[in-house]
Amino acid sequence: MPPVIGVTSPACHPSADEQPGAEVQRHFRLLKSIGAEVVVIPKGEAAPHVVERRAVQGILFSGGGDVAASLYGGKESLSWDRVDSERDAGELALLRRAFADRIPVLCVCRGMQIANVALGGTLIEDIQSELGAQYRVSHHQVRELERPPREAVHEVNIEAASGLAQIIQTDRLWTNSLHHQAIRTLAPPLRAVGHAEDGVIEAIELHRREFFFYGVQWHPEFLPADEPSVRLYTAFLEAAEASIPDSRMRDD
Repeated sequence: MPPVIGVTSPACHPSADEQPGAEVQRHFRLLKSIGAEVVVIPKGEAAPHVVERRAVQGILFSGGGDVAASLYGGKESLSWDRVDSERDAGELALLRRAFADRIPVLCVCRGMQIANVALGGTLIEDIQSELGAQYRVSHHQVRELERPPREAVHEVNIEAASGLAQIIQTDRLWTNSLHHQAIRTLAPPLRAVGHAEDGVIEAIELHRREFFFYGVQWHPEFLPADEPSVRLYTAFLEAAEASIPDSRMRDD
């Protein structure tokens, strides 16, 4: 039986016949193409239910709106894009529960930011405001360049000795970019292993790599033919599969 991957969604309690949003569907397609069983985790669902009732073996924290600045002592006037307190609360609890239980986690864009806040870090509320005249890398290509998410627009340098570099088999790649916020202060369990040319953190992993826990600031779900993206999802799936209890394996 394939591992069950839960994908977080901005939708609240979707019905059985309701289609998830376009971004979540892209995660679904990519994960299913490599053999996963996928379920939606709606924003109103409590963390214990997700982990216990759904019996997920891995959780993908998807992209979306800003994390509320009040959660990390930031400037609320600069955090304005689709702030959703209900989604924030649910995903903070879910991330902390997954971290405590060592459930394999892959965080994408907002997902990487919520992970950092959940574990004690802070965010840059708006990169362009922060960098001012030094803002030279376009981090939101749709708004700033009118280029679709399926195109790669800037380079990311990955630490060669990192777990992420080993997974994606490269220390340099071109990515898409759809965010105006980024990590400011890293949460203590995390380390930055990828950066854009302007120093913005683009990838994270655990210091000791105790279990599969990675975050990327770009959107690999828009790049299904990109080999590093497929390798990242495949490694996530393999980690989830390895976490299936022996009892379940015997029952199947």
